[in-house]
Amino acid sequence: MATNTITAYEQEILAWQQQVETELRAPDSWLALVGLERLNVGDNTVGSAENGDVHLPASIPAQIGVITVADNTVTLRVTNEGVKVDGKEAEIGKTYTINQGQIDDELPLVNIGTVTFFAIEREGEFYARIRNADSANRANFTGRKWFPINPDYRVIGTFTPHAAKRVVEVETSKGTISRLQNLGYVEFDLLGEKRRLEAFEPADKRLWFIFKDSTSGKQTYGAGRFLYAAILDDGTVDLDFNKAYHPPCAFSEFAMCPFPPPENALRIPVEAGERYNR
Repeated sequence: MATNTITAYEQEILAWQQQVETELRAPDSWLALVGLERLNVGDNTVGSAENGDVHLPASIPAQIGVITVADNTVTLRVTNEGVKVDGKEAEIGKTYTINQGQIDDELPLVNIGTVTFFAIEREGEFYARIRNADSANRANFTGRKWFPINPDYRVIGTFTPHAAKRVVEVETSKGTISRLQNLGYVEFDLLGEKRRLEAFEPADKRLWFIFKDSTSGKQTYGAGRFLYAAILDDGTVDLDFNKAYHPPCAFSEFAMCPFPPPENALRIPVEAGERYNR
């Protein structure tokens, strides 16, 4: 009787798929997002009150504090009990700095019950990003879906840096403009032809790609997919489209995702990586 043998490469991809699935199901994942609200310069009341500025779920008191934006700094003055800042009980009447130029992963988290919010900065504007571990979106999530693993979609590319780092402006899923640091481009052979993608700089120094292909809007998310790739010791790039995945805005209306630039529209179907959940 014939048996199916899973190769080491397939095991690697399956493990990666499980990792990103687990991350997406986590209490602090994109599925937990329940709000993204622009903060005005000056004072912004925060709580569940309808006439407030930053709206939290109904399970939260009408007002728990006042967020103030001034001089590129965001602070929170706590006005209700039960609030935690960075995991510690906050004092009523005390003011806490919740954004002073930190990157997203280093921002202080404000928590009350199952709700967490923090202040992000995008192109000079501040927003309150709100999560609820009990969100219906997270509870009803049925899982990511994937194309069959195909080694033909793993290619080695050549990275060419731009003479000077460029900034590329692209639209986001919220209709704003995002300015991406464009390090250079990668050329590679895929499905019998030479292709090219512009590469961007993520926080962890790998190359980051935002791309569309002829599956976009049909078999995959219409706005495109993300892909990260490592630069190998010899300067080449391990470009594995089996690790292409949908951006956060495919899972939440409250995410703010950059769209791919026109140069990153591949005129072929990339039937690898994540596909629509249907």
